[in-house]
Amino acid sequence: MRWSALAAIGSALLAQQAHAVPHILLYTRTAGYRHESIPTAVDTITGIGNGTLRVPSGSLDASIADLRWQATATSDQAAFRNATYLAQFDAIAFIMTTDIDPPGAGTVLDDEGIRNFATYIQNGGGYVGIHSASATLFGAPFYGRLVGAYFDYHPQIQSVSLKPVATDHPSTSKLPGNFDIQEEVYNFRSDPRKLPSPANVLITNASNYQDPGVNPQGFRNGTNGPAPHPLAWYREGRLLDTDGSTDASVRGGGGANVDPSGGPGRSWYTSLGHDRATWQQDFFRGHIAGGVGWVLQSSTVKSNNATALVGQPGPSSSGGGGASAEASSTGGSASSSGGAGATSRSASGPAPSGSSSGDTNNAASPASPHSALSRMLLPVAFIYIVIFGAPVALL
Repeated sequence: MRWSALAAIGSALLAQQAHAVPHILLYTRTAGYRHESIPTAVDTITGIGNGTLRVPSGSLDASIADLRWQATATSDQAAFRNATYLAQFDAIAFIMTTDIDPPGAGTVLDDEGIRNFATYIQNGGGYVGIHSASATLFGAPFYGRLVGAYFDYHPQIQSVSLKPVATDHPSTSKLPGNFDIQEEVYNFRSDPRKLPSPANVLITNASNYQDPGVNPQGFRNGTNGPAPHPLAWYREGRLLDTDGSTDASVRGGGGANVDPSGGPGRSWYTSLGHDRATWQQDFFRGHIAGGVGWVLQSSTVKSNNATALVGQPGPSSSGGGGASAEASSTGGSASSSGGAGATSRSASGPAPSGSSSGDTNNAASPASPHSALSRMLLPVAFIYIVIFGAPVALL
């Protein structure tokens, strides 16, 4: 009886350790406009992930209520020059990144980084895009497919009434039927629903708003497609594929001459989040938590699937895509406001040496490969203590 009880305890503990804490990279580099809300966004996503920022249950979907994640923030594109470093992340989020259009005038990734990022997505990595993430990498059309569509223009920021289109997704299940928000209502160059893996629209406008119908130069670069006007959406599988109906704005190799296909993971995008005050709202925090959490729950990453190619490996995963690699820093940023570099805001401890609570020019240190081993040994040590009544010597 004693042994069966011990076996049950051991099995339960091992099951508890079966999933690693997922790891998400928050990329914040800007070549164009830099949003003042970027630090708030980073702190919000990090705090929700490590549990220091609590979202009320009334605003948080039950499917991700107990999910925890580790976040590392960087604005240093050198992190993308190391494919092994990228491979440790279960998802990469572009947090209000911006390019300068036309392509080549200013971008957040060089060609090497673009190629490595494409490979990461092909290998099953997840993607999260926030607000102006859709105004990024205009010279790499595959990225337009990944995010769903490129930004075209927005009217002046104003109070607008929005509503969820679908409430069966973790990022919208707890949203009010209608909610008012101070926001830039984005228009896009193509319809994200016209991709081989069509976007599932999550949020649209609930009322009319002031919109001149053209960008400041007096023309439009495309169309969002029919109602409902897409303002947030998600996609799963075939994230980089094209077909005959794929819009020209997101087709081809672009200046980097990179035109990948595939991408079995998950992509989630919201055009909301311009204003810092928005990030203080519980309903919006629940929206963000639901999107990030849904992407991190994909079966294409190691934290959920030991055979996956990217992500934070659990105890049952042998080897690991670069948990001990470290990205080098070139110490510069294309940001118009001068912010650059990397910050680690880890759910498992303080930032590594050389980092601070704000943006720096140091690439973030990757997670230790020993953490998974420690998690695996804990149940063994516990069973030993129960049987023999005393712990073994700790080395």
